[in-house]
Amino acid sequence: MLKRKIETYLVDWKKSEDKKPLVIKGIRQCGKTYIVRKFAEETYENVVYMNFILEPDKKSAFSGNIDVDTIILNLSALIPGSRFVSGKTCIIFDEIQECKEARTALKSFHIDGRFDVIATGSLLGVKGYGKSKKKKDEGEGQDSVPVGYETVIDMYPLDFEEFLWANGISDAFSNIIIDKVNSGKMPLDILAQRLSMELLYRYVIVGGLPEVVNCFLETKNIELIYKVQRNLIAEYEEDMVKYADDADKPHIRECFESIPKQLAKENKKFQYSVVKKGGRASQYIGSIQWLEDAGIVRRCYNTQITELPLEGNSIKECFKVYTTDIGVLMAMLD
Repeated sequence: MLKRKIETYLVDWKKSEDKKPLVIKGIRQCGKTYIVRKFAEETYENVVYMNFILEPDKKSAFSGNIDVDTIILNLSALIPGSRFVSGKTCIIFDEIQECKEARTALKSFHIDGRFDVIATGSLLGVKGYGKSKKKKDEGEGQDSVPVGYETVIDMYPLDFEEFLWANGISDAFSNIIIDKVNSGKMPLDILAQRLSMELLYRYVIVGGLPEVVNCFLETKNIELIYKVQRNLIAEYEEDMVKYADDADKPHIRECFESIPKQLAKENKKFQYSVVKKGGRASQYIGSIQWLEDAGIVRRCYNTQITELPLEGNSIKECFKVYTTDIGVLMAMLD
């Protein structure tokens, strides 16, 4: 069982008096579903769970009126044995990007206030991406986001500190390592230094996707770890095919596959000509945005001066692109 920092956030969210429905965004396979179900089952008397990808029939609960009473009545019929008790029930909408009506209904749940609601979404940033301008203008296929009636947070793969916890490193020692890493100074003790660097090398190779981390902890087999990573990369590429507009699919794939080449060079910034000979920003900037909205990559901007606010001093056309998970990059490098 992997300990995650977001668990502390979930506990604080549950304690807050005027909590809003919680929407957790994140790259596929970063552990959203597992953590949310674990948290709900440990802290609520009743948990009602649905996954809109695996159980598309649950979408019918949100057709027609989306007042809470109607939704609860519909869900009670669709999920035998489900119990909805005011103040003691957590409702989980997994892969909510697949049911825009459920996303809209979060406003109703917040106003009603009887039930705590947690939603997760892997592709909330790109769902509906690629619709024609006419359809976008008409609102067809676009999610109705209940602005002001939900709390949205991002979840990421395990960071280095969480990876230390997964490897059984005590909090006291992990705190020493993290403090030294953050300050740029390694521990003076030579054994501690060797252990710290060994753990850091492991993290760079394995990354922080829970399925990969668990494979590492159970097998310590790099070949098996690599296979899991490649399978996850294949899933990300399938999402590009499934959710992107037909005209953009090859550009998105080309941008994604160029990341290792970009980072292997001494380039000071992402170069479109490396993606494809003669490539231009107008061809690929939307593809990079798609990958970032999907949570697959992160952009790191250069700055004019290293003063706060960094965002205000960033050079928008001068950036590098990294995979969100370092292990994915290692697997792409073979």
